[in-house]
Formats: sequence, C-alpha cells, structure tokens
Amino acid sequence: MITPLPRSLDPLPGELLAGYVMRLAHRLDVAPDTVLRRTGLADYMANTQAITRTALSLELPAQQMRDFQTATRLTAAEATALTLLPLAPRYPPIVHSLDVIRAGKRIPSLDWLFPAAARYCPDCLAGDGTPAQTDHGGPWKIEWRLPVVFACSHHQRFLEHLCPACRRSIADHGVGQLIPRPTITGLHPAQCRAPLDHGARRSQRAAQLCGGRLDQPQLAPGGPLPKQLADLQAKIVSMLSPTTPAATAGQYFTDLHMTSGLVMITWPKARPTASGVDTHRADQVLAERKDPSLSMHVSTPPQDARACASILLAADTILSADDLRAALAPLAPVENRTRSGIDPKRHRSWDAAFQRNQYDCSERFQNAAEYLVSTHRKRRGTRSTGGGRLPQRGLDYGPQHVPAFLPLKWAERHLGAFTAGISMPVLRRTSAVFLVRRALGGSVVDAAEFLGLRIAGQGLGTPITRWARSQGTPDAYDRALDAITAELTSAPMIDYRHRRECLRDWAMPPDAWHKIADQLARQPSPRYISEDRARLAATAYVWTQVTLGETQFAPQPSESRNNAELDTAWSQDRFSIGHWIRQNKVPLYQQMKPLLDVFAEQLAHGIDMERSNGQLARSLAN
Repeated sequence: MITPLPRSLDPLPGELLAGYVMRLAHRLDVAPDTVLRRTGLADYMANTQAITRTALSLELPAQQMRDFQTATRLTAAEATALTLLPLAPRYPPIVHSLDVIRAGKRIPSLDWLFPAAARYCPDCLAGDGTPAQTDHGGPWKIEWRLPVVFACSHHQRFLEHLCPACRRSIADHGVGQLIPRPTITGLHPAQCRAPLDHGARRSQRAAQLCGGRLDQPQLAPGGPLPKQLADLQAKIVSMLSPTTPAATAGQYFTDLHMTSGLVMITWPKARPTASGVDTHRADQVLAERKDPSLSMHVSTPPQDARACASILLAADTILSADDLRAALAPLAPVENRTRSGIDPKRHRSWDAAFQRNQYDCSERFQNAAEYLVSTHRKRRGTRSTGGGRLPQRGLDYGPQHVPAFLPLKWAERHLGAFTAGISMPVLRRTSAVFLVRRALGGSVVDAAEFLGLRIAGQGLGTPITRWARSQGTPDAYDRALDAITAELTSAPMIDYRHRRECLRDWAMPPDAWHKIADQLARQPSPRYISEDRARLAATAYVWTQVTLGETQFAPQPSESRNNAELDTAWSQDRFSIGHWIRQNKVPLYQQMKPLLDVFAEQLAHGIDMERSNGQLARSLAN
C-alpha cells in the first residue's frame, strides 16, 4: 500500500520526472530506487533492483498517477507537468510514442525524441541560488529530451552532452531505465552516473562511478550562442509553448524533422553560412555517418548540440524560403540517388520516415515533396513500370481533363528548352502522360493506358529527366508541367476521356461526308482514292480534332475491320490524308480542311452537351 513519504519537494518549472525523483531521493538521503518503489513508479520485484521504464516520463498511467500523488502530495496537474504529455499536441514524436505504449507495445526508438536525458545545461543544474536548489540542485528539464532544443534560452549557451570528467555521453549511463543505477545512495542529482570501469556491467557503489559534477562551469563552453541560433532556439521554444496553435507547431516540427533528414543525408550541400555559426562539429559528426560500417539511422539527430544546431538552422532556412521546392531541389533523393553517389539505403531510410509522417507535415511541404521526392509517394505493392504513385493532392483538374496530345501552343510556350535531342511530338505526348499521372496516380504505363496510348511506358520520361539533370536543373521539367497545368486549369474543363469513349467505334456517316464533298469546288483527280476510303481517313482526322489525340492512336472503325480492302488501306490512308489536310497545301484538302474542322467542332459540342445534359438529368433524378 502506498503511503505518503515523510517529506516531499515542490517540482521546479519544466522539471523532468527523473530529475524530480533524484532531487527527492537526495533530500531524503536514500537511493532513487527507494523513492521509485515508495511512489509506485517501479515494477516491483522482491529482492531485486526496481525496474522503472523510461515510458513513464511520457505519461503516468492512472494507477501509478494516483500512487505517485499520494506519496509525494502533488496535485494531478503538478505530476502531469513532470512528464512529456503536455508537449504531445505540439511535438508529434511524443504522440507516436504514446500511441505505441497505450497499445501495450514496447516504447519505440524515435529519431526525434531522446529515450532519456541526453543533454544538460550546467548553469541550470547548478540552481538559481534558492535554498532548495542550492541543497539539491537545479532541474533536469523536460525540454532537454527533445533534440530540437540545443541551447538554454535562459543562460544563452549550448547544452552539453558529455561529462566534463570522464568525457562520456550522459545518455549511455543506463539504457531503458528512468534513472541510471538507481540503487546507489549518496549521489547528487547533478553527478555523473557512468561506471569507472567501462567494461563493468554493474556498479554497486558510488565509488565505482565517475561522480563528476555536471553543474560546474565547463572549461570549454564553446563560446556564446550565435544570434541566428539564439533566434532559432527562441522560435522553437515558442512553438512548444501554449501560445502557438498545436496544429501549427506539429506541422512545423514534422517539416523540420523531415528537412533535417535530407540535410544530414546530403551534407554539406545545405551547410549554413550565417556569420558566427561554426559547422565544424556537424562536419565531424556527419562525416562519421558516411562510414558504411556504421548502422546509425541517417535521420537520427546528433546528440552533440552544436552539430544539431547547424543542421536545424540549415533545415529552418530551407523551410523559410519563399520557393520551398527550389530550396529543397538540391537535396531531393530522386536527384541524389542518380548523381551524388550517396548510398541508396540512406535515402530509403528517409523515404520510410516520410511515408510514416507525411500526413503530419504541412500542406506546403507535402506539395513540394510531391515533385522533388516523388518516390515517397510510391504506392505499396505496385511493381509496374515507372512506380505506382499516389495521386497528387490539391489539383484543380482530373485525369479526364488532360488531352492525349498536348496542344502545340502550350508545348512551344513551356517545353521549348527540352527540344534539344527530343522531338516535339514526344514532348507533347510525354507531358500529357505525366499530367495524367499527377491526377490519377499509378505508373506511367497506367497513365498512358488511360489516355489510350498503346506504347511502352518504360523510359517515357527518361530523355527529359536526363536533359534536366545534365543542365543542373532537376526540377525544370516539373516546373514546366506546373505552367502547363496553369494553362489547363484556366481553360474550360473538357472531358476528353468521354469524347474518346463516344468515338471509340465511330465513323463519319456517309451522308455527312457527302454533304462535305458536295461543297468542294475542286473535284478530286482520277488518282483519288474511293469515297469510303476517303471518308474513313477523314474520320481519323476528325477524331484527332475532337479528342486532341494523335492519328496513330485513332481507333479503327468497325466497318473497315469487317472489309478486307478497307482494312488493308485504312492504316496508310489515315496518315497520308491526315498529313495533306494538316499541311494545307494541296488544293483539294485546302478546301476540305475548314469543312472538316467545322464538323469536328459541332461533333465535339454535341458530345459535351450530351454529357452535360446526362449529368443534369441524373442530378435532378437524385
């Protein structure tokens, strides 16, 4: 049964649960293990050391909350404030950990949440001069568990992560335990708990530990905090405060984490150049990660606060750019996989993190990632050529609104830079496919099939992307597609797919053809093909005008398939007559072209009206 302790302590502002327990144990002159057992925080096993999971620093379950309050005489608000729970709405890695723990699973290892205390400010641990802090030390702060907090805003100095005596990381003192070596009595809360013998697995006495004081002035504090880093830390702290909407903060931190991952993978491409910011530590830490023998997750933030600060500054600078896509372009995995020599595993690791966290990102970051790191959008389980992508968000058009052959005026306006070594027809066809894939998702082959293009999708965009990369502008083609999208969405929305479906088996009626032929002032020469062949060839031309497609993809009318003579001649006739009509130089076809164009315009209008009236009828029926 839990009973009140003989004495308690008031928590310090921002104090972490582990630090509070150590200060309370120091006041009671007992081992932290005793306090953990007496307050209900330990998983009690008789005659053994208490096991206290670090998960309790995230949230105290109901029963342990009641026991802890009873023993310490704290209110529920005071006890909750010792955990990371109040920061959860603003810092997504805490939420992700809580979800796993509440499901009864083991606490996950997250890239952007230290599992235990990993950094400290010596001045904070030294206390503020009040009797309680003079006797038992200052607070181990909750915010030091967050890698984004690299400096003490109050003392304007970097946080430390090494003991000044043994030069070992304080995060290595006890893995999985709320407090390292909790059974040892007599240690001050600010003393190092690392064992003197690096090979010893257990240390039972204080004399066997380093015992170095972490609350003493450091011999090499690393100089004052540069202004840009001080401003960044103030921005981050404000994001963690209740004054910032939780959604805004959550999106900012997810964007920051994902961008920092790209910064680390591609370092030193985005190394900050701000005055007074020393990136030497980041250079050292990230150079070590390039060693293929190391298995460290590439997106894990460095424990070294100075190195982490440089990375976060680079990421925040990118996120603050007016054009996020342009700022991210040099770091895009799709670019670096093919050109930089970076181990693909490093980007695949980042890809997996993006897939987990993409919906926590801001819409602005998601939209930028759609273009620059499209591999993250790959649909699981797809093996089709070109990769199965998810549809892009926020588009103002559907795949049915994209013509199968991009209008020439759009292509000339926006794709002229790509014509070196790439034919304009290929550009127009490829661009239509990529516009459809944006809206439809799936692969390049899926998009081509949607447009009725009977071509192999493999390598469809390779010449374009190869050219863009050779010019050092990997996102140039995507930007050209953006401009074309603006043209598409500013024009009337036409359902080209419906037009193709209506004309799938269509042929120009003989009476309509005769009406056009009767208007021709110049009669055909004796070498002119038969009326049926000319009509079916004109059918292909009209189809291209109505659907904005290409002659080679025009469907063969059923009546020609059922007639051996017409079947043999149709394929050649549609190309030759179509060429003469478009060339507009042969007198006969100079007269025929405007008549066919008017017919095509009327046919398209009739199809669209039928579609519109059908939708209206269905709407009224519902």
